[in-house]
Amino acid sequence: MFAIDFGSRSIKVAKLRKVSDGYELENYGLTLSPEGAIANGEIFNPIVVAEALSELLKECGIRDNRAIIAITGQKVIVREIVLPLMEEKELMAGVMWEAPKYVPYDLDESIIDAEKVEEFVEKDGNKMMRILLVAAPKTTIQPYMEILRKARIKPKIIDIVSSANIRAFQKNLSEKKEEEQDSSIVDMILSIGASNTNLTLVENGNLKFTRDILVGGNDITKAIAKSLNLSFEEAEKLKRETKISLGKEIEEEEKNESEKIIIKILNQITKEIRKSLSYYKTQSQKVKYNQMILSGGCANIDNIKELLSEQFEIPVIIGTPLERIKVDERVFDVKRLKKLEDTLATVMGLAMRER
Repeated sequence: MFAIDFGSRSIKVAKLRKVSDGYELENYGLTLSPEGAIANGEIFNPIVVAEALSELLKECGIRDNRAIIAITGQKVIVREIVLPLMEEKELMAGVMWEAPKYVPYDLDESIIDAEKVEEFVEKDGNKMMRILLVAAPKTTIQPYMEILRKARIKPKIIDIVSSANIRAFQKNLSEKKEEEQDSSIVDMILSIGASNTNLTLVENGNLKFTRDILVGGNDITKAIAKSLNLSFEEAEKLKRETKISLGKEIEEEEKNESEKIIIKILNQITKEIRKSLSYYKTQSQKVKYNQMILSGGCANIDNIKELLSEQFEIPVIIGTPLERIKVDERVFDVKRLKKLEDTLATVMGLAMRER
């Protein structure tokens, strides 16, 4: 499958081939996104993005004319809803009946889709099913379609970032043990991108909750640049070279300015994560947060996973989206791929989608 990930900092493309024990990388590439053209999942300048994408595909030698893409952002609604068990042909009618409870905008001006997650039987014997509802305004999706049209690509599937990340990190996800049947064992996937942070809660491989937090790596870089009077590029380099001190015994005055800024903005993100976790726990009483899988450009900040582990008191690991993908070392620079791995999760997860 050929996939495209439109990120605020970079546009990524990847093509995978299914093999017996996973996937094989056929091609990939990335380029910096045009400045100000993409932010928080929204496309503000489709023309320049289409030009950048076309140039990237030319450089990579990718000529596929059908692609899977992903949407994200606060306008994209993703909710798990429960409906009485019904035939597949009746599903969308049932979803549209329930949709006004969850979608805060005009349904006629939206694109709505749904997928059955699982069937279950209530205590009173009623047969029910859990449905994943996804809705987005047409105005959010139209710029993506314009880009693809200009690049002479047809959209094969429009997915969501959270689902792509779940596929990418399938090897890292937990499996519920027999003795834990009475509680929900939930993994967090935290992708800290350039303009936003995506939180995904996963149980048994199924998406249970997702939220976009409008704070990301660029906020750290801009704050460092402003505080220390540096260019964006200089501040970005300093951010990646800064090591976060651990432990409460380290005095605040002992930290350097870039470290203070990183911690301050990470605290803004973690505050919003706690709100989301508290909300989810009210919906699912017996929940145990098992681990956090970290990805995105900020995942390579020194000691970030240790800091998050301290704050949430759970193990934090860096996600490994390339673990299920065979890479021919004669064709690709494996060291470069590994260096980019934190930013490639979404595009690889998209390219793993088989239907």
